[in-house]
Amino acid sequence: MKETKRKFYKKICKWKKQILCVGAGIFLGIAAWLAQGMDPVIEAGNVIQRPDIDDGQVDQELYVKGLVDQEKEVVLKLPVSARQYTKEEAYQAYEEILKQLPEWIKGDNLSLEEVRQDLELPAYWQGAGVHLSWQSLDPELVESDGTVHTWEFETGDEAIDQWPVILKVRMTDGNWPEEYEIPIKVRPPLYTEEERTIQEFTSLLTSEEEVQKHQDQVTLPSVYKDREISYSTAREPVFLQMCFLGAVAAVFISLKEKSDKKKAEEERKDQLLMDYSEVLSRLIIFLGAGMSIRTAWDRIAEDYKMAVKEGRRGLRYVYEEMYVTSSQLKSGESEARAFAEFGNRCGLQQYRKFSGLLEQNRKNGSKNLRETLRLEMADAFEQRKHQAKRMGEKAGTKLLIPLFLLLAVVMAMITVPAWIAFG
Repeated sequence: MKETKRKFYKKICKWKKQILCVGAGIFLGIAAWLAQGMDPVIEAGNVIQRPDIDDGQVDQELYVKGLVDQEKEVVLKLPVSARQYTKEEAYQAYEEILKQLPEWIKGDNLSLEEVRQDLELPAYWQGAGVHLSWQSLDPELVESDGTVHTWEFETGDEAIDQWPVILKVRMTDGNWPEEYEIPIKVRPPLYTEEERTIQEFTSLLTSEEEVQKHQDQVTLPSVYKDREISYSTAREPVFLQMCFLGAVAAVFISLKEKSDKKKAEEERKDQLLMDYSEVLSRLIIFLGAGMSIRTAWDRIAEDYKMAVKEGRRGLRYVYEEMYVTSSQLKSGESEARAFAEFGNRCGLQQYRKFSGLLEQNRKNGSKNLRETLRLEMADAFEQRKHQAKRMGEKAGTKLLIPLFLLLAVVMAMITVPAWIAFG
């Protein structure tokens, strides 16, 4: 019995998180079911609470029971609007808004007595359901959207440091509109000496352009307040662009060089594989004529150089390496080292095996060398056939791109005139 309880307790400990999740789900399900029984809209069975004043009208979906049948529910939609103000309540709301408006509309200005920047004129008063529309009695100074045009006004020899403006605001809740006036005072902006100089000079340039509007050119002042003035137009940041283009070009050149190097290595590898059987064949012929491996090697290298010099043959990498090996042997390099370096320079497994066969011949004698080379040559011919097949498939794949381009051109030549004709 105790063992059973212990196992049961272990299972509970093992699955305690899962059990807690299931329990929480059941608890939330019961809470949701109970909450559904408490209708958040209908109170006391037949009382609907109106929506908040900022929500306007809300379409309420009602399930009516007992209208047609005692058990059957009928679905109806009832548009319920927010509560409307009485006339007295509307005017009272307007007065409350009017008290708060000076602080709300001043924006970044200190007060409506010192307006130097744009005003923030709201079109709707949140929480009261009141719409506001604005009108300025002096739109040259203050526009109806709150934009303020400030400058220093001058009359005669005296500068005006303020200008009174009346803003009219029309408030309405949809039923009881009312207009109010808000006085403000626009003042000139507070410029630093530098900003004032720039503004005055800008005004001078504007007036010069206006005076010379009938001329082909505009001559700008070269002296202003005893200071020599020079001009230049905006320039594109070509230096950074050129630096960026140079960096991009350097990256592309590096990638191109890397690609070209890889391509050259692939071509060299393909050529070495294709020429391997030919080298073995020529060596077997010369060995059959009674030459030593050293003499046959030198003969093949000299014949290649002569053919290249006379223009009868192009560059072949394996014969170039054989000529280098021949030169090493003539300069006193040992055959073992020269042939080993030949295999390493070629870089392919076949040539390393070939240099190993030559080293084995040097140690054990040339008794079975020709037969060994014949077997190697037969294998090399098979590899050459497979290599030729792969190169042909590769070339065929490259030819598909221009073929598809030609097909697209032909299709365009056929379909475009047909579309034009039907169009």
